This record gives sequence, structure tokens and C-alpha cells, in this order.
Amino acid sequence: MVTPVQTWGALGNMVPEQKEFGAETSAYLESYEVYDLFAHLLRQVLVERPENPIKFFQDCLKEQSKLCICIMGPPGVNRSKYCQQIAADYKLKHVHVGKLLRARKELKDQISAGELVADDVVIDLVKDELRKAKHNGWVLDGFPRTKVQAQSLAAASKELGTSLDSVLMLHSSEDLARQNFAAKVEGEGPEKGDMIEMRLQQYKRHVLTISEFFKNSVRRIEVQGGEQEQESVYKTICSNLHYRGFSNAPLRMHRVCVLGPCASGRTTQCNMLAKRLGVVHVDLATLLRDKQGEGKEEVPPEFVGDEEACALIGSRLRQTDCVRKGWVLDGFPKTRAQAEFLRQAHLWPSRVIQLQVADAVVETRVSSRRVDPVTGIAYYTNPNSVAIRQRLIQCAHDQPDKVRERVALFSENIQQVSDSWKRVFSSVLADGQPEDVAVGVLERVSNPLQSEIAQDPNSGL
Repeated sequence: MVTPVQTWGALGNMVPEQKEFGAETSAYLESYEVYDLFAHLLRQVLVERPENPIKFFQDCLKEQSKLCICIMGPPGVNRSKYCQQIAADYKLKHVHVGKLLRARKELKDQISAGELVADDVVIDLVKDELRKAKHNGWVLDGFPRTKVQAQSLAAASKELGTSLDSVLMLHSSEDLARQNFAAKVEGEGPEKGDMIEMRLQQYKRHVLTISEFFKNSVRRIEVQGGEQEQESVYKTICSNLHYRGFSNAPLRMHRVCVLGPCASGRTTQCNMLAKRLGVVHVDLATLLRDKQGEGKEEVPPEFVGDEEACALIGSRLRQTDCVRKGWVLDGFPKTRAQAEFLRQAHLWPSRVIQLQVADAVVETRVSSRRVDPVTGIAYYTNPNSVAIRQRLIQCAHDQPDKVRERVALFSENIQQVSDSWKRVFSSVLADGQPEDVAVGVLERVSNPLQSEIAQDPNSGL
């Protein structure tokens, strides 16, 4: 049975002519990212507050906008190396705060002892450098290091004539940071061991408050050891910058819907994609679980009504972190009504990706799946923890007859979802290993659409 399409929001109160015009207008504005361009211009005019806003807009459209990036991380994660490469590739000024401080002779003893320089000194030094780089864009290396510095950076947009585009936080294990930092200061005396520990503890003490301050915009990037990993880390950093080279505004934040039947590996792919792109993973099943409460029988998303599913998703996607970072939507939309809800709610996805899995593969995967009733996490192999293994159960909706019903429901509706989002819809074969599938998913997200290429004035289209 096909669920009738309902209307949400302003379109539901319009006469037919208004609905048609409103739908066409929304489609144009969303497809060509006009909303994003206006948002970028509005932000710039609020920062600058020029006497002649019209002329200011004209100048903005003529000039290539410059990125303003802040990159933080503990000692030993090669932060400065990544910042230097970004500065070269994106033609930005590399503001290396550590070098600036070490160049001040009066601070030499304090820095050698591993102590943090006073906030007001660092803030004034950084502001001077950012003023000089106002028209070039910049990548800020190792700042802020305290919450006070973070607050000063956020509050100084008008004074500096710029605004922060991206906040990236590199993260690694303590052992790796300690090992890399020790190699960096090797041969500088035994007292350097104490200095290493002091620097790491200082970072740990302040990073939590900085993360909380930037909680709706900071993107965390995992850094692993080894030279071979550095190229991969740099690609991840670049994918988190959301920048289109030919545009006069930063690229729209990723909005990705990943669809697939149960046991298609959908949640695994969403987790991997969210980490790679620095977006928020929004899982309909998790939202339902949180609403239903602990101890209640879980209802699979396939059997949840459109009204309830749309209300949960709409509320979550309008939260600040999703608006600022972008999102990857796990298992939504599942019906035509849900697909149309995204359109009417102005939550248009930039990509909709279907994971294609053979029915036999689904049945094999589900037969081995067990769920932890406490956390809701599904396991396809035995976890290391004995306590978790002992409480694993097979859910009623993972029985063979229920699985076939769920797969049939997905198959009935996926074509209608595809028809709703033809321009951004694509499929990826997902029978293989998760890492191999992830490559295909990332290609679908990263490669520009034909309509996007056509907007490049240098494309020749």
C-alpha cells in the first residue's frame, strides 16, 4: 500500500497556484545553492557593516572569498605540517602562533619551561597577524589554546573584518602524541621529558572547555601514526573544509541520505562517512530508541508512521550542530512521503545514496546479528566483553519472516524515493567489505554532479 503524500509547513496552506510556484522557486534556490550564497553574503555584510551595502555585495561577488581556518591539536600530531600544506594549496597565510611567540625574546624562558604564555599577550599577537591577512584568508595554527582565547577569536570578527569558516581539532592517542613529541625534542636534555608531560597535561586541561565552546562547529579528525597515514589525514582535513574553488562562497555543508535494507551495512557506512566529512550522523533508529525509552520493545524504522518519523528527523536536523556542520541521514527517507517532507521542510539532501545488497546476503548477515538491549548496538560477531556477550539477544524483527517483510517494504518504496530525488540519487553495490563499500560511497559524495560542474565558469559547459 502506498502512503499518501501529505504536506508540512507553509506549502500546506497555499492555493494550488502558490504551491506550484513555491515548489518551483524552492527547487531553483536549493539546486543552485542560492540560499548558501545569500547566507555567505549576509554574514560578510554583518561582519563589515559597510556604509554602502549594495556596492559591498557587488565587490564580494567579483572577488574570490578566502577561507579562515582554525586548526588545533595536541603536541606531536604534525599540526603545523598540515597547516603549512593547507596554506600552500589554498593560498592562505599560515599564522604559526608557536613561531610568533618564540620570536619574542622576553618570552623565551617561559616557553622553554613549557609554560603557557598569558592570554592577553597571545591574543594581541594573533589579532595583529590576522589583521594583516584580512584580504588573503588564513589558517590559524595552534590557536586558541584556552577558552579565553576561543572567546576572543569568536568576538573579534568585526574588529578583524573576517569570520571563522572552519574549526578543526586533530586528535590522537596520548601514547602517539607523547612518542611523536618526544622524537621532536630528542637530544634537548633529560628535563624535556617533564616538559612533554606538562604540555600534554595543559592541552588536556583546556581542550574540553574549547570543545564545549565550539561544540556546534568543531570537527574532530583522528590522526594515526606513520608517514603513510599523513596523506590520508590531509585528505580528510580537506574534505572537512567544504570549499569550492571557483565559487565566491564556501561549499554547502554536506547533506547526505544513505538508504538500504536492514543489514545492508548502512549504519557502518554512515559512521565512516560522518567521521570523514566531519558531519553529524543522524540515525532514525537511535532517535526512535531514545524516544521509546529503555526497557521497551524496539520498533524498526520500517514500521514507524511517516508523521512520527518526519517529526523526529525534522527536529534533529534543525538543531545547531546539524545546521552548521551538515549531516548524514541514516535510513531516511524510506517512503515517498518522507522524501517529500525533506523538500517541503527545506532540508534538501545534496546526495541520496542507495546501498544495493542481494537478499541472500541480507539473510546471512541478519542470521548472525545479536543486539545489546542496554546500548542498542548490533553485533555480527562476538564482542570481546564477556558481560556484553552474555546479554546479547536476537530481536523479534530479525527473525527470517520479519526480515523478508522489512526487505519487501524497502523494495516497494525505494523507487518512489529515487523519483523524488533523481538529480542527486545514486547507488553503490554493498555486498563487499565495509572499507571497499566506503570508497564507493565517498566517490558518490565527493564527485561533483553535472549541474555543479556546469556552474564553474571555467568548465566550458
